[in-house]
Amino acid sequence: MTRNRLVMLALLTAWVGSACFKPSADQPGAQAAAKADAGKPGSPVEQPETEELCGRVLFVASSADHHGPDQIWQVPAAGGPSTQLLRSGASVFPAAISPDARSLLVLRSEPQPDGKTHDRFGLLALTGEADAGPAALAAAIGPKDAGLRNPSWSPDGSWIVFESDANSFRDLYRLGLGSDTLLRLTDNAEGNFEPVVSPDGQRIAFVSSRDGNAEIYVMTADGGAPTRVTNSPGDDSAPVWSPDGQSLAFCSARARERGVDAFVTNLEGTNVQPALREGALEQSVIVSGLAYSPDGSLLAYTELVPKGGVASIVIVRAATGELVARTGTAGTKTVDEQPSWSPDGKHLVFARSQDQRSDIARVRADGSGLELLTDGAGLYWLPRWVADPGCDRVAPLVVPVAGQG
Repeated sequence: MTRNRLVMLALLTAWVGSACFKPSADQPGAQAAAKADAGKPGSPVEQPETEELCGRVLFVASSADHHGPDQIWQVPAAGGPSTQLLRSGASVFPAAISPDARSLLVLRSEPQPDGKTHDRFGLLALTGEADAGPAALAAAIGPKDAGLRNPSWSPDGSWIVFESDANSFRDLYRLGLGSDTLLRLTDNAEGNFEPVVSPDGQRIAFVSSRDGNAEIYVMTADGGAPTRVTNSPGDDSAPVWSPDGQSLAFCSARARERGVDAFVTNLEGTNVQPALREGALEQSVIVSGLAYSPDGSLLAYTELVPKGGVASIVIVRAATGELVARTGTAGTKTVDEQPSWSPDGKHLVFARSQDQRSDIARVRADGSGLELLTDGAGLYWLPRWVADPGCDRVAPLVVPVAGQG
């Protein structure tokens, strides 16, 4: 069973466990002045004459000396002072934003002596005051004394699916948020991972090693009729639904000379193609963090070049595989990762690491207009762009229905 790629969990990367944050006078502060254009753009993405940057960006703040728990902060998407959103005695992470952008599913994680973690989910209202304190976090939900990973919301906001080692190596569970009903969806000794709910809420894409190595599967939302989508000797992982629900993007080690690259496929698995079909690098890469723009026209992801230790955000046209932009500047060792789209799809944010610091950066959808939103003394990462009331959205607002699931 090969799991080299899947252990790179979408929410907690290997270095997170000891990364922590202590409040200091040097808050992740005002918008930095650094600006640059991304290199090698393709045909231009249409941009508005005037820009309205709506909403805010949540992110994790960790101290540079790795003492104290990781905490959740926020910064206006247009730039400005950052404020602490949630303070907790344990490390907390912005796991997933609800479809209506009114709630944040928070992962609270406590490391254990055996190297594992005991995690619980909680809901945080995003309409409350900044620096709300732990009282604003709803009662803990999900299995106790277990590792929890990779949650995904249903489109109506009434339930979530997630990965847990509560009763096995790794299996998938569905939790009704109104009823607290917990349904185990998979039961395989080899492990099931990385569930993501389809845009219509009827299906769940996930990764399973049940057939010997990691492949992409799709099942019904209640765990029925699992169907294998991919078939490759190299691990396939990290599926992401296109907004129209007709295809999946995923990471794959099927092309050994390419390392781990991004691919797209129809749901039958009969038309697998590289996500980037024009403008690919010649050297081996490791891809992660796949994210479709809200209208599905663009796909962004992290592209790490292991030999150089440099990572860029790559933006491609989903329909053609044409390269739109690749962030970074020639001759500089930056690591750009964890892209998150604005609600209107005109910008995205990501974490940029350079010279032993990490900040939150923002660019336009064509890769231009790079600006840093933080400029503090800690490590800032895992950004999540949140739509505030009144923000333009590509898709209609979906209001959760409580008590279902």
